[in-house]
Amino acid sequence: MILRKSVLRTLKERKFQYGGVMLLLMLAVMLYVSLSMAIAALDKRNETFIEDYRQESFHIVTSEEPSARLLTSWTDKYEATLEKRKFKDLQVSESSTLRLLTPTEKINKPYLSEGKMPNNAGEVAIAPVFAEANGISIGDELETEAGVLEVTGFVYLPDYIYMVKEQTDVLSHAEAFGIGVATEETIDHFPGNARTEVLGMSVENPDRFMEAIRQEISVLQYVPADENARIQYVETEIEGAERMVTTLPLVILALSVFMVLLLMKRRIDMQRRELGTLMAMGYRRGELMKHYLTYAWVIGLSGTLLGVAAGSLLSLPLSDLYAVYFNLPAFETFTWNLSVLIIGLLVPVVLLLLSTATLIWRALQSDPLTLLRPKEMSRGKKSWLEKLPFVRNGSFLRRFRLRLIIRSKARALYVFAGVIFSSVLLLIGLITFQSMDRLVEQTYEEIQAYNYAVHYSGIKTADPEEEASPFTMTNLSVKGTDVTINGFGIDPETDHMRFQAGGENMNERLKKGAILSAPLAAVLKVKEGDTVTFHGEGGELRAKVTGIADMYIGNNVFLERTQMNEKLGLPENGYTGVWQDRKPETADDIYMVEDKQRLMDSFEATSGATRSSVLVMAAFAFFIGVLILTLLIHLIVEENSSSISLLKVMGYRDEEISKLLLRVYTPVVFLAYFVSIPLAGWSLEQTMNSLVEETGFLLPTDVNVWMGAIGLAAIGFTYWFSLFLSKRKLRKVSLQEALSKQAE
Repeated sequence: MILRKSVLRTLKERKFQYGGVMLLLMLAVMLYVSLSMAIAALDKRNETFIEDYRQESFHIVTSEEPSARLLTSWTDKYEATLEKRKFKDLQVSESSTLRLLTPTEKINKPYLSEGKMPNNAGEVAIAPVFAEANGISIGDELETEAGVLEVTGFVYLPDYIYMVKEQTDVLSHAEAFGIGVATEETIDHFPGNARTEVLGMSVENPDRFMEAIRQEISVLQYVPADENARIQYVETEIEGAERMVTTLPLVILALSVFMVLLLMKRRIDMQRRELGTLMAMGYRRGELMKHYLTYAWVIGLSGTLLGVAAGSLLSLPLSDLYAVYFNLPAFETFTWNLSVLIIGLLVPVVLLLLSTATLIWRALQSDPLTLLRPKEMSRGKKSWLEKLPFVRNGSFLRRFRLRLIIRSKARALYVFAGVIFSSVLLLIGLITFQSMDRLVEQTYEEIQAYNYAVHYSGIKTADPEEEASPFTMTNLSVKGTDVTINGFGIDPETDHMRFQAGGENMNERLKKGAILSAPLAAVLKVKEGDTVTFHGEGGELRAKVTGIADMYIGNNVFLERTQMNEKLGLPENGYTGVWQDRKPETADDIYMVEDKQRLMDSFEATSGATRSSVLVMAAFAFFIGVLILTLLIHLIVEENSSSISLLKVMGYRDEEISKLLLRVYTPVVFLAYFVSIPLAGWSLEQTMNSLVEETGFLLPTDVNVWMGAIGLAAIGFTYWFSLFLSKRKLRKVSLQEALSKQAE
């Protein structure tokens, strides 16, 4: 009972230290629980949507609408489930496109979340994210360039979970592109040719099926589900998030446990004589172990329970945010994940108890007489580091600081690790912020010098217009990877594609081999001079890598057009598309038009969210840094309170004492920051390389001077703010404390 009262008294007296550790632990558990439960909820919603609304296994876009007889023959012959769907794009505004699709009954069934399905001509149900981004409500009249549509409801489609206009698009931009479901009569009413796609499920041999289909009808595009960006991206995001969801919480958990160990070691050192007295009185080591483990119990249970509660609540808006971003319906408001809750509760507490028990057990191995002696006498000798000339020479201030660091190496290591963690978080945010701008500028402005990419529904041989640059495009693959590669055959002298690497123009290198985009080079793990074997419709194509362009978007390989055409069996002057500056006129032979400005706008819209994320990461890094540094500096003040009091008696002012004691870790803080610069770049590079095969883009991870300066200023301010908070505790140390210590 007496020992239990001392625990409560100590916790009250040092509530900032123990409360700070609880807060660190709560943050670790809260992040793990909230992110894990949000990802689990996203995964469950995705699986439910796929199964209940019969997501496609593949889809085929044909040049003409297949007849009902042809579709029935394919269904019977290959025992497949097939269904036709028409779609047409309408321009809602200069920068916004709405894709109308006919409703289906067997595959990709629409999910109506609000309102009613369109049954009459002139009615449409649209995606709620598109409606929200453009300020559209149910009952509104939606004006398009070709007419007016009445919005009857909000709808989701299982093959447009990640809502991008083209398969080659990297980012979704709900304001610029959305989907809607309308009757066939409505779609046919608007001008322009509607495209027809065949949705498929349950085909045993897709390759043999497609080979037979191509003999009966012209296929413009065949997209299996595992290569469909609108389907696969959400699964990639889930897999990537599941791999990374434990990294940040684990680091904070390690910092929390280490801080508890520092506090417990300090508590045991301060109570050596009390420990010796209690052991001499007959207290067993097991009883004393239980007493000191009470601190770990209180901190562990309080931090984890608060973290689990906060994480569960935070998972709700995170789940909704994921669902909105990925255009997924909210089938359930909240998804409990028992395994996440158990791990969030048990792992931190068990880890904290085991590490604390090990520390306490080692301290209790001493006999009562040894514990009754002052610790300085039991140690008996200086560290070998203190005998080094570098430490022994110099001013008193320098020698005092170095010796304090050497005699508390564990704390210096803790400060080093904590500052590195905060700095890496901050720098990753800054690198990402700068890289998004560089990615767009380098890829879309400096290399891709065209405005529109026009893709034709067949092979063209006539000379293109003078201002247009022809290209041949095909899908390629490489054994050992699942990525679909966009193969381009282009003319080296084109002005619409200016390959660069470090400012050097590389177009002439096309005559000697292949130029790869940076993402593809990362996926294939190749460098200049390597030879890569590609596989496509024309068979095997071997090419030497003559350059890797600073093109950070798309898994693309570029070869000379004559070489590509020869391999594909096309005419030497044949091409499947052109790059040009002016907007093309609508024509029956045009299959698809890529507007570069629309892609840039998507990245610009995403960069706004990125900037907000950078601010959040910076605030989080600042908070963690201040908390860790302030806890350590408070511990230093408490440990050296008698020395501080004696220095005050001798006439030292608070500012002078602050230089001696509080600023002792200044070189450690700034050394940790400079170490974190390459570490942040390396961490982000490894993360991007692990996800590049699924995402199709890479971020340049160079750290420039201004970025390093901003990070240094931020860490410096964090350190200064921690010192400012700690000076209040320094001022509270009384002059009488030195005398009372000597009296003891």
